[in-house]
Amino acid sequence: MDKQKILITVLIIIVVAFTIYTAKNFFDSYVSSMIDFSYNSGYADAVSDIISAAQNEECEAFPVFIGKDKVNIINVDCVWK
Repeated sequence: MDKQKILITVLIIIVVAFTIYTAKNFFDSYVSSMIDFSYNSGYADAVSDIISAAQNEECEAFPVFIGKDKVNIINVDCVWK
């Protein structure tokens, strides 16, 4: 009877460990996909804002910056007018 209890205990430990491992993998995958989605959404928003600013009616240059780096951008179609 002792060997049977030990075997059951070991099997329960293995099942619990496998369940925890699987749950952690699903959670890590979910977090990773959310990070990727957030990054891609931010990137798309930034590009959309730049395109909108470049298509302004006044054809004025507009600043784009990151950190200490800054440039002024103008739509090339405005330059040729």
